[in-house]
Amino acid sequence: MAGLKIGFFGFGYVASTFACGLERIKAGEIDLTGIPLENKIPQHKVEDIEVVCGFDVDKRKTGKTLSSAIQMYPELKDMKAFEKIKIFKGINLNSTEGMPFEGEGLDHDKSLEECAKEITEKIIELNLDCTITITATEPIVDVDSVDELEKIIKDNQKDKITASMFYAYCAFSAARKRDRGIVHINGIPSKVANSPVFVELAEASSSVLIGDDISSGQSRMLSDLMEHYKEINRKILSAVGANWGGNMDFYRLQDEKRNESKKVTKTGCAQDILGYDLPSDIKPHGYLAPLGDKKAVFMHFPMKLFNGAEDEIFICGRINDSPAAAGMLVDMVRLGAVAVSQGEKGVIAPINSFYCKWFGKQHSKILAYQELMGWLGKK
Repeated sequence: MAGLKIGFFGFGYVASTFACGLERIKAGEIDLTGIPLENKIPQHKVEDIEVVCGFDVDKRKTGKTLSSAIQMYPELKDMKAFEKIKIFKGINLNSTEGMPFEGEGLDHDKSLEECAKEITEKIIELNLDCTITITATEPIVDVDSVDELEKIIKDNQKDKITASMFYAYCAFSAARKRDRGIVHINGIPSKVANSPVFVELAEASSSVLIGDDISSGQSRMLSDLMEHYKEINRKILSAVGANWGGNMDFYRLQDEKRNESKKVTKTGCAQDILGYDLPSDIKPHGYLAPLGDKKAVFMHFPMKLFNGAEDEIFICGRINDSPAAAGMLVDMVRLGAVAVSQGEKGVIAPINSFYCKWFGKQHSKILAYQELMGWLGKK
């Protein structure tokens, strides 16, 4: 089977865990636990995936190989293949402002047009089949048209575009120039797959767009619980969901504008599934360094049932953030490649609904899984 060449925009813990897990699977050290579809996608096995590059703005990583950068994550195992994975300089757009490391992107001394040309050419040169944005959370920014987006880039208006938007633009530009579609995954809660502008760019380049924001833990549990209580006609009175973590994304989420992006993707599922508005507060609530990547989670929702009685549900747990997301990405890469090979383009609802937090009107992940299996069975 043909290999799938992957490039990451943002080579942090998720990307490093993804690469490490793949190499350990290929070496026979671990099994496929944590990958929802395992090797049930006949067109592409897990072992077909090859991480070939990353783009980042952390000066400790750029210009080096993953073998060098992975020393920042001592719990991950260094592998021989990492010596071939280069981390190129990406685009910053003030994304590292307030972060505890020095960041510098291509945009430090180049225009947006120059940056787009360089990244686009690198995607073509490396013949990437899939690009994945998994940078830290950004404020949500939107554009009204492709013309507006291209004008922002041409006029070098760096305050009107986010890194995730820019990376999506580069991926689809590369696909159009080489006349071969690409899979682009937006793994953070910015408006890309939910933007008609980027859907249009994906369709025009025969590409597939998956997003927004990977659903791998608390939000999946919430959606299925809401579906269950809807089906037995319980009235949910309110919903609280909080989590605390110690990774760099939680550090970034101390900025309230960026945290609001997470709240948008996490809160919507309860209202979409239940069919009514309810008081809710579902978002990351704090950064605590000792927690590391294993975030602490709390959920609570009271409900009414027969004859006016009331129940309350409390859930507490610790959830590994990045490994959970990495396992989901292994499927998303392969399913996107299947769609491209079948001539599909734009957003593929069964993929986006099952693997992402934010895509159109949401429904439970159990129902989304059934739709996904129906779609895959026809391929």
